[in-house]
Amino acid sequence: MKWSFIIIVLLLLVGCQLNDGYVIKGELAGAPENEWIYLMDDDQHQYYDSVQLHDGRFEFRGKVNFPELKKIIFYKDPTQRVYGWANILCIPVYVENSEILVSIPFAEMPSKLAKKVPASLRIEGSGVHDLYQGYIQQIEPLNLKFDGVFDQYRQVYYRGKGSEQDVIKCVKEMDMLRDSIYHYGVDFIRKHGDSPVATYVVNKLAVERYGREEAQRVLELFPPQVRTGEMGEQLEKTLIGKTLYVNDMIPDFLVLDINLNEKRLSECVHKGRYTLVELWASWCGPCRHDIPRLKETYKRFHEKGFDIVSVSIDDEMDKWKSAVSREGMEWTQVCGAKGVKYGKECMQAFGVNAVPSGFLIDPQGKVIDVASRGGWLNMKLIELFGE
Repeated sequence: MKWSFIIIVLLLLVGCQLNDGYVIKGELAGAPENEWIYLMDDDQHQYYDSVQLHDGRFEFRGKVNFPELKKIIFYKDPTQRVYGWANILCIPVYVENSEILVSIPFAEMPSKLAKKVPASLRIEGSGVHDLYQGYIQQIEPLNLKFDGVFDQYRQVYYRGKGSEQDVIKCVKEMDMLRDSIYHYGVDFIRKHGDSPVATYVVNKLAVERYGREEAQRVLELFPPQVRTGEMGEQLEKTLIGKTLYVNDMIPDFLVLDINLNEKRLSECVHKGRYTLVELWASWCGPCRHDIPRLKETYKRFHEKGFDIVSVSIDDEMDKWKSAVSREGMEWTQVCGAKGVKYGKECMQAFGVNAVPSGFLIDPQGKVIDVASRGGWLNMKLIELFGE
């Protein structure tokens, strides 16, 4: 009787431990023996756990305060943990405090470059993950189609294997697909605003394209208990805390002109004209690659009422001035001045994290298009000037 009582107590304790946290049991048939596999956050900045594979099996244990999207990571080349995405194998899993089973043949484990969820992947035991997977399955065809159209766009725009009509056709189709993805995300939030997956969807919306009022509307789709709860502050920051939205006025700050004289950005933007305010850098390959096409656009529309103001985020003035001289850009050139301390601070003023980035503003200085470059810029200018 005594031993039976002890066994029952131990079983109850084990049951309590499982209910109090998560255990992820994985099976990767054919995986290399004794190699390490990791449990990380969605951005791959934080390691939560690591174990060695034995017979293709692994197990992670822990506890989450609320369901979180994590990633099971295997590095085919452990020396390349940031770059070389083809060699970083990755399985996203929404982790909640339950027993979660993950299985896939190792040879079919997707890399960070993968666009589709492998049909052989099985994840069981997390209801939140089931909802996440349902969302992914709905938008996956749209994303794949967008990628296909973007490949066509690169051919007709960057490689000149098509007419301007072909370029605009690609741009319009990509905009329609982007809008479809956006509206599906908003509808998902409307139906599942009390789910952690809705906060994941919010980060994919690019709501700044649709204006501050739209961002506020999306925020109000979340139930009050979510908006005032633990995730409420992050939701507000993501939706209505962005730096720059369509219909906002362009930010104003100190810049340096080509003679290194201080002036305000607003002095460089002429009222009554449409202006592309673009961020670039002399060391940025894609920025330099776009310059010939910007020259064509500037020459084509300048006399109709179009200007460009290029804001460099260069810290080294000599390299910036040398690049401007060498490229022969005729439009206004400025560089982030000490008022924004160059570089990252200059980008923060526009709410971007990469260059090149472009914002098309109207004659009153209001943003009418974000990410305005290439075929998108030309299409918008054709619409504005009636060509």
